[in-house]
Amino acid sequence: MNLSLRARLLGSAGLWSAVALVGVGLFIYWLFKDHAERTFDARLEANLLGLMASVEFNEQGQLIKTRDIGGPQFDRAYSGWYWQIAHDDEVLIASRSLLNASLPALASDAAQVLALTGPEGEALRARSRRFSAPGSGPPLSIIVAGPQNEIDDALSRILLPLIASLGLLGVGLGAAVWWQVRWGLKPLTRLRRDLLAVRQGSRDHLAHATVEELQPLVDEINALVTHNREVIARSRQHVGNLAHGLKTPLAMLANSLSAQQTHNATIDEAMMRLKRLVDHHLRRARAVGAGYHMGERTQMATTLEGLVSVMRHVYARGPTPIHITVQCDDGLAFRGESQDLDELLGNLLDNACKWARRQVMIEVHRTSPEQLTVVISDDGPGMDEAQRLKAVERGERFDESTPGDGLGLAIVHDLARLYGGHLALAANVPSGLRAELTLPAT
Repeated sequence: MNLSLRARLLGSAGLWSAVALVGVGLFIYWLFKDHAERTFDARLEANLLGLMASVEFNEQGQLIKTRDIGGPQFDRAYSGWYWQIAHDDEVLIASRSLLNASLPALASDAAQVLALTGPEGEALRARSRRFSAPGSGPPLSIIVAGPQNEIDDALSRILLPLIASLGLLGVGLGAAVWWQVRWGLKPLTRLRRDLLAVRQGSRDHLAHATVEELQPLVDEINALVTHNREVIARSRQHVGNLAHGLKTPLAMLANSLSAQQTHNATIDEAMMRLKRLVDHHLRRARAVGAGYHMGERTQMATTLEGLVSVMRHVYARGPTPIHITVQCDDGLAFRGESQDLDELLGNLLDNACKWARRQVMIEVHRTSPEQLTVVISDDGPGMDEAQRLKAVERGERFDESTPGDGLGLAIVHDLARLYGGHLALAANVPSGLRAELTLPAT
């Protein structure tokens, strides 16, 4: 699965933020729990020390309490707050809250924190130690216990505000991460927009990058675009030189044969075939670079205006000259070179005017944001389905009495494909041929 850079950044930042928030939440909860337990233990320790200081053995050897400590919670029956002082397993004195019950005896002489079960099965947290009371008496053990639910209740009261606070912090972090990623990727969005503008022909190079890290990439792309233009320009120059170098000897050879009044059908046919092959392959060689020349933009209306003017002049023959009508949406532009557009439309329009009886119709409209369609139809004899399939083949002609070399539609077909377009031929209604040419639009 291919994730976008934005999704990767948001996903990774969101994951680590969630892990961090959970970790912080657990740490804060542990701090609160530790604080609550320490506070509770300090309260137990204060009561334990007070009890140790308030008991002594009298002259009869009985353990007595000289004063009350700890508060009324130790007097209320089964309140959860208990204390007792014992010798071995014998309870000598205990809080009123225990009534006839007792707490477990100590298992160790060391001071310790215990988790006990109270007389009614409640969870208790206790502190205990061994000590000797004033007077003549044996060593004693003392236990002071309080309800564990006081700690649990304190933690539960802090849990909801803690979760709410971390949730709000998470939302704030999410919004901050989203804005940071969007702001951080803005130069890439601008770079993509500039690349699209270069490809569509609205600008000839990328603008200077707004961030230092992207500037080397922008420089390399601009250098690539410039190199592409130079290569295509040199290729077309070489093709032009080759055309001149081949056509001139062919013309001299034809003139020489004509001057010698040598009319050999085989030689004439060979010369004609050679001329057609040279024209066809030179035009295809010229078209190889088409479609790769980024940054070019040609207005459809301007090109059609010039071509229609020429065709009206060329085909203004007889009492019924060819009537050419044009319907072209304003602002339509071809994403390519003007020479290639002249080649495409010129061949189609020349073919339509050559076969039309009275009228040729040209319609240009946008079929998608990146595509336009040119429809050129005539009222001539048209073609059947088999002829339409062969019409785009090299040198295919159906009427030898009409001037031409059979290369026009083949050139249009090849050149359109190099631009990522398509040429489709269909029957016109009520008669004639309908040529539909799809091309890239800016």
